[in-house]
Amino acid sequence: MTSALPLLPSAASFWARLIAVVAGAGVMALASQVALPAPVAPITLQTYALFVMSGVLGGSLTLRAVLIWLAAAALGAPVLAEGAGGPDALFGPTQGYLFGMAVAGGLAGYAVQRRSDWATLLAAFLIGHALVLAIGFLGLLDRMDAGSAFRGGVLPFLPGAVVKTLAAAATLKALGVAFARRAGLEAGE
Repeated sequence: MTSALPLLPSAASFWARLIAVVAGAGVMALASQVALPAPVAPITLQTYALFVMSGVLGGSLTLRAVLIWLAAAALGAPVLAEGAGGPDALFGPTQGYLFGMAVAGGLAGYAVQRRSDWATLLAAFLIGHALVLAIGFLGLLDRMDAGSAFRGGVLPFLPGAVVKTLAAAATLKALGVAFARRAGLEAGE
């Protein structure tokens, strides 16, 4: 017994969707604060939150939540890793990763809207991580050579990408079961 993804119904009211998008931006800000130092950019829980959000909200709402989070950062809110905010933080060394999350979150959300089986979740989230890392890598190339960008900006993130992919998929499956049970209880099953 599992609930289909996204967990927020597409027929949800405007206000429910608005609250969900703003909450998603808040979750991204909170996930940004869990940061471990790494050579080029800190390792955070951002992609874990991103991919869980993609299963809860779907592609369009996930993209909107990420764009609100990035807009808040551009305006100086301390919503990025280690409390950073402002244009310098948004367009600094991590710019590729940050904008890659908008692309990856939206695409992963659209993928899980179509199929939400375990294999699809894993594939969508691994591809999403690959997109974030590839765009992050490209963003580093104006600051360092390709070898240094790969060694410092991609390799340290690979183990975490696998762990966060598995954790996000497991979280969504658990949430799906919980939502399905709740719906069954409410229906008197």
